[in-house]
Amino acid sequence: MMKHFVTGLLPLLLAGTVFGQSQGRTTFSIDDGWKYIPEGMAYAQDPKRNDIAGEEVSLPHTWNAKDVFDDDRTYKRSIGWYRKELHFGKEYANKRLFLWFEGAGQVADVYVNGAFLGRHRGGYTGFGYDITDELRRNKDGSSDGLVAVEVNNAHDPMVPPLSIGYASYGGIYRDAWVIATGAVHFTGVNNNSGGVFLSTPDIATGKGTVSVRSTVANETGGAASFTVINEVYDAAGKLLKTSTADYTAGAHQHVSVTATVDAGEHPRLWSPDDPYLYRVKSRIVQNGKTIDEVDNRIGFRWFSFDSNKGFSLNGKKLVLHGTTRHQDMQGKGDALSPEDHERDMRMIKEMGVNFIRLAHYPQAPRVLELADELGLIIWEEVPVVNYMTLDPEFFHNAQNMLLEMIHQGYNHPSVVMWGSMNEILLYSKEGVRIQHHIDDTAYIAALKHYAVRLDSTIRAEDPTRYSTMAMHLSNDYAKFGLDRISQVAGHNIYDGWYSGTLDDFGKDLDAIHRDEPQQNIFISEYGAECEVRLNTEHPQRQDYTGEYQRLYHESYIRQIDARPFLCGTAIWNEFDFSQPNIGGPRGHRNQKGLVTWDRHPKDAYYLYKANWNPAPMVYIASRDWRVRGGERNASSTIDVYSNLDQVTLTVNGVSLGAKRPDDVHKTRWSVQLKDGPNIVRATGKSGNHPASDELVIDYHAYDADLHDVKTLSVNVGSNAQ
Repeated sequence: MMKHFVTGLLPLLLAGTVFGQSQGRTTFSIDDGWKYIPEGMAYAQDPKRNDIAGEEVSLPHTWNAKDVFDDDRTYKRSIGWYRKELHFGKEYANKRLFLWFEGAGQVADVYVNGAFLGRHRGGYTGFGYDITDELRRNKDGSSDGLVAVEVNNAHDPMVPPLSIGYASYGGIYRDAWVIATGAVHFTGVNNNSGGVFLSTPDIATGKGTVSVRSTVANETGGAASFTVINEVYDAAGKLLKTSTADYTAGAHQHVSVTATVDAGEHPRLWSPDDPYLYRVKSRIVQNGKTIDEVDNRIGFRWFSFDSNKGFSLNGKKLVLHGTTRHQDMQGKGDALSPEDHERDMRMIKEMGVNFIRLAHYPQAPRVLELADELGLIIWEEVPVVNYMTLDPEFFHNAQNMLLEMIHQGYNHPSVVMWGSMNEILLYSKEGVRIQHHIDDTAYIAALKHYAVRLDSTIRAEDPTRYSTMAMHLSNDYAKFGLDRISQVAGHNIYDGWYSGTLDDFGKDLDAIHRDEPQQNIFISEYGAECEVRLNTEHPQRQDYTGEYQRLYHESYIRQIDARPFLCGTAIWNEFDFSQPNIGGPRGHRNQKGLVTWDRHPKDAYYLYKANWNPAPMVYIASRDWRVRGGERNASSTIDVYSNLDQVTLTVNGVSLGAKRPDDVHKTRWSVQLKDGPNIVRATGKSGNHPASDELVIDYHAYDADLHDVKTLSVNVGSNAQ
């Protein structure tokens, strides 16, 4: 298993669990060598208990990788324990040592050597604890500690999410670390900002000003004098500018530190086409020695939303072509490796996407790092989904999730919006699906009060970005004024799938824009389900065929392109994902993805690639229907997606001529396939760069009177093959 070893919070890859040491701060993985106990147990945190049997596991780990998808209607939502022995050499005797978990679902109680360090509520943000004073000290200066973590993913009415359309996976399902610092160190130790927060307040005027704020803790028993140095480097590692200031902190005191570093006039701007990243190194120096050090990458960019012009980046309109991502996948649940995250993000970028809504929760730190590197603009949100518990404890937990999300993602230039909730009027306060309209005005009033407070938390904590929330297609949001709370209004619209017709989508958008002309409108969800085994020549709403999914998305692309007032759009979803107890061709799964749950692109993926990725391409949209059946000499439809000026199709070596792709970059042929294998080839050229695609379609022909059919299978209730 590959591990991330981090010095100064810049990841390097080494094999195994490696202790590393550098000047200032050291971060190393503790993913290997955990003992997992799949049940609740008294005194499992006791370091003297050596009789506990358990399974040897490595992180990331979830106990729900398989049981979400078996034939039972339920899956494990309860307690599991994780135990691991840590040993620190004598070189760490004068260091402060911190545990850091990137995520554990959903509630985690952390102990070291039997001492309770704290409880973290919420499965999607990182959390950490100072373990220095709980370690056993040895005579040679080394130290030891048994880490025990009780993780509980049982439903808790005080911890969002409550009713969700995806699995609530349990376990320590993201990476875990130990961070070592000096006794004087930056506070807020974590695997993202390291307690140092950066902004670029003057970039809209062309100035490369970097504003740095942090807090330094003196963990010694006496006063400490130190120097804080902030350095800005370009992507090649060239030092551009330095800021230096001296401070003194009393024993066990914290000191606020601010600085301004000028990186020069007109720095290179960050954008999806050119995701250029600078680096800011923040150091605490004492007696000429660096005792803590944090590296952060930063991108210079500015942006705005407008109710008529849409989204602008760096002073120019940018059409946000987006998708959404759930973090789970087949065989792993949500215990994905950094390599899994990178594959997903690169697959999204390859489709031509420049925007991702991370739904419905903050995702692994590596996801935001990749978004920065690849130039993918991000909407990140907390999992307040469908309804709320109207209790101060629920609000406190939701607000804390917001604050953790903002703090841990603050330095990422990819993030432009923080989301506070999704479809909050979908369920009643009892957790029952609302069929038409809600009439519990007391519940609405209390819910709106909480919604305003959460939105205000975003604006107060990070005025450099926009607040947003997503709403399903219900008039109740406008009726009660919930659609005016956030700065960007997200609308989840599924016309032509759950109800209505495809053309209703544009009509609904125009009605919203007419009734709320000042609203920054974002299409935060749209999609149709596809089971790749189902195909038809006559697609219909909710038939789960690939042909209807493509028809749906072709229609939406046209209607979106015709409305420049839209601030952006996000397909639901890039990948199929878990959805326990849902119907459809496959149980416990939502199949609106453009990519299957095991990460194979569906034909609709290439529709978007043809429209959004300018690299020359040709794709025969029949990968999901390579085995067909039909009457002998009947016509079969072959669609081709291409961004070239002209495409030629040949079947079994016979050219069917050239055609010009239509407004969604599709060409269509009606062909007669012979019984047996048919070689289909599409070709085109962009300048001097040819592009082509080829596949074999196996056609099973039969006579109309079925006299040559030996076995007859009857498809009941579907028009699909």
